[in-house]
Amino acid sequence: MSTIKVQTGSSSGKAKFSSTKMASKKKGGLANQNLLHALLPGAKLDKKNGGKISVKVGISNDIVMFNVGGTKFETYRSTLCSQPNSPLADDTFMNRHYNEDRKEYFFDRDPDVFKAILNYLRTGELHLPSFICGPAAREELLFWGVSDDIIQRCCWSHYNSWNSTLEALMQLEKDRKGSMDEYASSKGRSKGTPWEKLQTKLWKILNKPNSSRTAKAYGYISLIFVLISIASFVVETHPVFDNRVKILKPGTFDASRNVTSSFPYNTSASFNATLNNASIPKDTDYVTVKVTHPAFLAIDISCLIYFTIDYIVRLIFARKKFQYMTSLMGVVDILAIIPDYIQFVVYAIHPEMRYDGNINYIAILRVARVLRIFRLIRHVPGLWILIYTLKSSFKELLLMIVFLIVGMLIFSSLIYFVDDRETFKSIPHSFWWSLITMTTVGYGDMYPVTELGYIVGSFTALSGLLMIGFSVPVLVNNFIMYYKHLEFAIIDEEAKENNEDSDKDDDMSEKRVVYNNNSSSSPSHVEEVKLCNGEEEAI
Repeated sequence: MSTIKVQTGSSSGKAKFSSTKMASKKKGGLANQNLLHALLPGAKLDKKNGGKISVKVGISNDIVMFNVGGTKFETYRSTLCSQPNSPLADDTFMNRHYNEDRKEYFFDRDPDVFKAILNYLRTGELHLPSFICGPAAREELLFWGVSDDIIQRCCWSHYNSWNSTLEALMQLEKDRKGSMDEYASSKGRSKGTPWEKLQTKLWKILNKPNSSRTAKAYGYISLIFVLISIASFVVETHPVFDNRVKILKPGTFDASRNVTSSFPYNTSASFNATLNNASIPKDTDYVTVKVTHPAFLAIDISCLIYFTIDYIVRLIFARKKFQYMTSLMGVVDILAIIPDYIQFVVYAIHPEMRYDGNINYIAILRVARVLRIFRLIRHVPGLWILIYTLKSSFKELLLMIVFLIVGMLIFSSLIYFVDDRETFKSIPHSFWWSLITMTTVGYGDMYPVTELGYIVGSFTALSGLLMIGFSVPVLVNNFIMYYKHLEFAIIDEEAKENNEDSDKDDDMSEKRVVYNNNSSSSPSHVEEVKLCNGEEEAI
């Protein structure tokens, strides 16, 4: 069955009813046309225009006038009745907005959207202007009782992009505030226990460096410790600070100090040194090992103490402790201190591991210190936006990885069969070459040498450019959108805080004025009371 669509005609009192029919096949097309003519006499079938049909019928001469946001509209009443479920076809709804003096229906709504609604009632197709914000258009459609599911495809992309952007920014704002949302409900309340007030105040100092001078000072101190910790981790590896000491080989007896070395430099060495063959150790009895410079050790301990106290204080003054511990910043804070404690415990149990550079998991723990850089998220909003963009663009990143894997598999197989087997020993070995070529890096350690290899390499590079061109702009657009919103949110919060501070100052000044007025008028007030009570005679 086809759906009848209404379209107003000229002022002669005629209209066209159009309906979209699926293009029928040659066989059976005549029967469908005859059936259509039987239902709508005089109907004409337009096969070139998607199978649309039109027929002229008589309509009412009753003209209705609308005043929507100061813009005048005129249409036939039969046009309003073309959609029975529309509020414009409801007399009760229309009578509430009728102006007897001007003989028109007044609606304080957006005239541009109403124009689109009126055209929808005329033609049966809903087209929205591209300059109208999606959420605003959604509110207007909801008021006029029109579902957004019937928006035509040509206008749906603009409408959906607006709404998708709004939803993404709302989710961004929710994630950005994080555990600060727990204080939003208590904001502005004069009541509350002293502990809750202290929690709110100190939590702002810890998490919002721009909220007060104290918070700003604490933010600078935290930033200094983070930078010192990272600088210590980086500079410690420089050859200038390469601190090496000589220690006795395991089992060597030092007669000058009457001690035997227990350092297990060689685990297979036997500890059979006795006092009979004891002597003063020679140079060959010592081994040179690398140890941490005392200055860097002091810096690490100081930073560890500060980060530990900072985490404990945040955990104490957080109302929703589990929410803070599982948040991004809570995970970053705990990861900044756990590796150091594990390293200290391991060294305390096995001191010899301090001098053994072959223990891999100790090296991994030292590398984990680089995670302290993420503590800068509180002071550099752009760093948090970068991480959030990667998180919110997971689908796009996953699609890019799928493209990359497919390209690696195809071009690695091709280059293996068409090029030198000494360079490309196997398809897994060729994965590295295809990955580096598709990402346009090109180290030059592997390259084709045959003519067919050149062709495969050219297509590999071109496919990599297409992959980057398709995926990277999405990430860039998301980052720009989130970063601009974050800048606006920060400015808006600072303006609100300044307004609150000014309101508090105004309230304090008003209280002082009232207090001064009461204090200045108190003697006369007491005197009037005494006169009224008859304690003193009136003059």
